[in-house]
Amino acid sequence: MCKHKSLNLEKYCSKILLADLNEDNKIINFINLIKDNQDLEFIIGSGFSESLEKELPLNQSLNKGNSINLHRKIKSEKFFLDLKKNKICIPYWTLKKDISNNYLIKDFKSFGGNMINNYIKTKKLNKTQYFQKIIKGEHISVQFYSKDIDIKILSICEQLFRNDHSNPFIIESIISKKFNRTIINKLYKICSKISRFYNLNGINNLDLVLEFKTKKLFVIELNARPGLSTNMIYSIHKAIFKKSFEIEKYRNPIFFFGTHIVYSNKKIILDKKKYEYIKNIQCSNNFSELPRKNEIIEKDEPICLVHCKSKKLKILRDKLKKMSYKFIRNLELPDG
Repeated sequence: MCKHKSLNLEKYCSKILLADLNEDNKIINFINLIKDNQDLEFIIGSGFSESLEKELPLNQSLNKGNSINLHRKIKSEKFFLDLKKNKICIPYWTLKKDISNNYLIKDFKSFGGNMINNYIKTKKLNKTQYFQKIIKGEHISVQFYSKDIDIKILSICEQLFRNDHSNPFIIESIISKKFNRTIINKLYKICSKISRFYNLNGINNLDLVLEFKTKKLFVIELNARPGLSTNMIYSIHKAIFKKSFEIEKYRNPIFFFGTHIVYSNKKIILDKKKYEYIKNIQCSNNFSELPRKNEIIEKDEPICLVHCKSKKLKILRDKLKKMSYKFIRNLELPDG
C-alpha cells in the first residue's frame, strides 16, 4: 500500500480474511496490516460508518472524512432537534401512535432506504424508530465537500426506488439532475448550515424531498460519508483530495451521470463459469463492487453497481437499463 494515498476502507476490507469473520474483526485485522503506515490517509465508507461503535485505531488527524462519534450523533433523535434549532425544514415526525396512514415507520439509523416501512396500524415502535409524515415530492440527494468552514456542491441527483411495497424507499438508481439557480442556492444554504453546525469534513451526502406543490425542500437524512455517488463524484471531480482542489460555485455539468444497483432475482452461486464473465468485465469503468468467486448471493440482494454517462438523459437511462439486463442475464444462467 502506497503512503500518502487516500484509502476507502469499504473497498478494501471486503477483500481480506475469512468470510465467516464478523465485520468488526475484518476491519481490525485489516488495520493491523496497515497501522505502521502512520501517514496513511483513510476514508470510512458507507456500510462500515453505520456499523462501527468506536473510532478506528488509526491516526484520526489523517481521516479524510468524519468521525464515528459524529456518525452516531446524526443517526439519532438529536439530529432532528439540531435541524429544528437551525431552522431547517424536516418532515413532521412523532413517537405517538395516533396518526393516519400518511406516515412511514423509520429508524433513526436508516440509510440507503433501509429500515423504512409503510405505516402499519398494529406496529409497535422499538427504541430507535419513529413515525415520519410522507412528503409528496421529488426525492433528491446532494453530495458536497466540506473543508474547514467552506463547502462545495459536487453533484445533485434524483433518487429512483425499487418497486417494493413493503420497503418503498430502497434505492435502485441515482441519476444526476440539473436544477435552476434558485434551487441550487437553497441547497447550498442548507448544506452550509448543516456543515458548519456539525463541523463536517470531506464528502457528505444529504437526502431531501423537493415538495411538488410548494417547491419547499425538506431534509430527510444526512450520510456523512462517501456512498452510492462515489463513482459519479470521482468522475466529475478527479482532484478532490488534492490541495489544489478549489471551493467554487456549483454549475450544472454537461453530462448526465448515473449509477444503478443490480439486485438478484433469485439465489446465485458464483461458480467458475459465471466468475469468468465477472473477470472479463472487472476492469471496465462501467462496473464496480463486483462479487467474488464462489460468493453466494441471495434473492433481492445487491450484486454490483453499473455506471455510465451521456449528454442526453434518455440515452443514459437506456444504457443503464441495457447494461444491467445483460449483466443479470449472464449471472442468472443455470449453474454449471
